[in-house]
Amino acid sequence: MKRFSIGLSFAFVLIGLTGCGEKASAPSAGAAPPLTKITVQTDWYAQPEHGGFYQALVKGYYREVGLDVTINQGGPNAIPRQKVATGAVEFGVGRTDELLVAAGQGVPLVALGALMQRDPQAILFHKESGIRDFKDLDGRGLMAEPGAVWLKILEKKMGLKMSTLPLDYGLSRFLADKKFVQQCFITNEPFYVRQQGADAGTLLLSDAGIRPYRIWYTSRSFLTKNPAVARAFTAASIRGWRDYIEGDRKEADALIGSLNPKMVPEFIAYSVGVMREFKLVEGDPSKGERIGQIDPVRLANEITELTAIGVLGRPVKLADVWDETFLPEDVRAAAARK
Repeated sequence: MKRFSIGLSFAFVLIGLTGCGEKASAPSAGAAPPLTKITVQTDWYAQPEHGGFYQALVKGYYREVGLDVTINQGGPNAIPRQKVATGAVEFGVGRTDELLVAAGQGVPLVALGALMQRDPQAILFHKESGIRDFKDLDGRGLMAEPGAVWLKILEKKMGLKMSTLPLDYGLSRFLADKKFVQQCFITNEPFYVRQQGADAGTLLLSDAGIRPYRIWYTSRSFLTKNPAVARAFTAASIRGWRDYIEGDRKEADALIGSLNPKMVPEFIAYSVGVMREFKLVEGDPSKGERIGQIDPVRLANEITELTAIGVLGRPVKLADVWDETFLPEDVRAAAARK
């Protein structure tokens, strides 16, 4: 989740011994089976938007399924896709559009489950600017991540022409200029700019029909060699996300706060509140959505859309990036009823 820098160097959550995909030494007679060591690389510093993974960690859900999980924090230059593709880590966190672009470049990555049904990516603006809808962005400047796929889709869908500035992961320019517009997460930047007295508004990209999933994924080679590990990590992660959104998250929040001092209780409460309000994690139950689910029809439509705007280097098939058999049976059954 690439946004403004929050002033924390990369840190690791280390549980047990470190190592990627290694197994502990053989147990003595009568001892519990050894845990399989795996690492998940997040796309930003520790924050509530990764809360389900931390919940599964502190509640012991990963250990219950035989996994010793290390969570590597991300940052502006984390590039989880590269680390997963090269085998430096087993699992990564990101978006389906990123995964599809990688597939179009010949990088064999496979989505396993969705941590968010609805992407929190949005446009941040001052209400004094007169912006009320996406059409009001036409002809304006926008600070955004260079090469962002969603920006190309937005311009095509809405017929917009915008000049862009490279994202600096800060808020100083926004706070200094009432006409300034930049990308944000509805779970994050609005909290900070309102603390500074800005009357800020947001336009959620999913309201413009831009609907990538937030996902965890692995490489095709790791999946082929370790299907049971991928299945166990997915099931425990979904359990963690359900519990983080619906249950007692105090331990996970404390861990997040210890790793990232910016994550004070007030901010965490705000972020989780927004995730609940907009049903970012669980989606819309009336549409058959639920935590962890990836709808193959929706993903296939995303492939078609990205192909149409020319961001995929070569043809990508649904089977290249998605295998529903790694989802728990109840989640797959819900998708089948849609």
